[in-house]
Amino acid sequence: MKSSDQHQQNSVGWLLNLVGKFSQKDLEKSNLKEIGEEYMKKILLYPQLQSGNVFTYNSQKQEFTEKFFHIYPNILICQHDKIHTHLILSNCSIQKELIQYKESKTYGLIISNNLGNTYLFFSQFIQYRNWYKLMKQYCKLNDFFGKYKLTDRMLPGIYQCYKKSNNALFTVQIYKMEDFEQWPEIEEVVHNEIQMLRSIKHQNLLQLRRVYEDDSYLFILYEHFKGESLYNLIITNPLHEVQIASIVYQILQLLKFLDKHQFYHGNLNPLNIIINSNNQLLQIFLINLSFKQYRINDKLDWILNRQIEGFIAPEFYNGVPPNIASDLYSLGVLLYFMTFPSQLPNEKHFDKYEIDTTKIQKLLQKKLSQIPNEGISPLDKSLEKNISMSELDLLLKLLESNPKQRITISDSMKHHWFVNIKSKIKQLNVVKKKKVELPSLRTIIELRSQSELDLKVQSQLSNNRRQSKLTVNQVDDFDLVPDEGHPLEQVADLDFCQLLRSSTQLRKLQTLSNKSIG
Repeated sequence: MKSSDQHQQNSVGWLLNLVGKFSQKDLEKSNLKEIGEEYMKKILLYPQLQSGNVFTYNSQKQEFTEKFFHIYPNILICQHDKIHTHLILSNCSIQKELIQYKESKTYGLIISNNLGNTYLFFSQFIQYRNWYKLMKQYCKLNDFFGKYKLTDRMLPGIYQCYKKSNNALFTVQIYKMEDFEQWPEIEEVVHNEIQMLRSIKHQNLLQLRRVYEDDSYLFILYEHFKGESLYNLIITNPLHEVQIASIVYQILQLLKFLDKHQFYHGNLNPLNIIINSNNQLLQIFLINLSFKQYRINDKLDWILNRQIEGFIAPEFYNGVPPNIASDLYSLGVLLYFMTFPSQLPNEKHFDKYEIDTTKIQKLLQKKLSQIPNEGISPLDKSLEKNISMSELDLLLKLLESNPKQRITISDSMKHHWFVNIKSKIKQLNVVKKKKVELPSLRTIIELRSQSELDLKVQSQLSNNRRQSKLTVNQVDDFDLVPDEGHPLEQVADLDFCQLLRSSTQLRKLQTLSNKSIG
């Protein structure tokens, strides 16, 4: 080490210990918690983002000394005397700090959460700048309204905005802190969602950029996107079977991805599915994930304040908490309303609606026996004619009330409905190759499908039915959408559930402690 660098490091330690800017109580209140050796071995298998010696407070020596720190995605690790301590960055806010005395100065960061603080000070300004630039991607920042301006409201709680410094466009989701005070479990699942989006990447999940927080609001800043809820789409423009299949398949792919990493969605309904209007293809985003680690005897009543009751799996009422199997039931309810759009109730009345599976079974039996539908309106008759038997079969298997008998993700993705849909797509592509003029894929279009019973007859007449101006987006993309997301998904192989549990438990203990003090 150069003598100038050694002098600079010595001066930083001397300066921090001399000035005494921070209270002893705050210094002793560390939020770094010890991490197990086995878990640390798993983390070390992955490339670290940054590492180096940093000045931090040493409670044993009661002074600032150098320790070795590592940064991994969403995790800060301190290595000292063969002991590793860690901090989940997405639970923390980050504050820049300048300590100066006469000609000497040092730049640092204070990483805080409701458990305490971690102080990081650097001997070189460039080192400080690089660490801050990296860590602010994960930590909660402040002064959102000083940096961004809201424009259009896209959905409840979701707005378009732009950055004042360069006019870059973003989308932001805003939560009221008072709602978290009333329902702490909702605060927990929102923070879990932030941690998940920091740790895993998938094309059907929003790309999280920053998180801001002040006394009144929590702001989750995403890459810019435009779209509308699937709910609005269903009530304004009933979907064609191929489009429905594309949406269902994309959801299944995401559920498979979440299940692989021991997560689930927990809040699947048409209000939480966004159709991306920035994409020429039919792409969806799933929002408002409600993942939570449950223990025996955990209360579940808070879920009714976060989820739509009509989409909750029946086992919930027997004390079974949400999981990937209950996500599949919710997907069945969603498929039901896409298949029978006239049955979709007002969003305020979902809780009063119950799906009658006997109606689906009767319709399936009619199609199998080719009995004509009597006593229904011409519109309903037309819609039901275009519902395939394989779609009804998958629908019934997803709506199975017994979770042990409910169809699995793997079997759902291999279901013959998707095989039949591919056959229809091939026929549509033949028409497309004949240079039939197609409308813009920016609009979600309606296509008159052929039922399975008369598919062969209808295909012979397809050349005479070009009067339809409707088309389908390139729905074979539901088979081409990669099963895996962004390469960063590999970090999700780590047991993030363990970190979620530990950070949640510590946050609850601290909250109880603060209440007792107050």
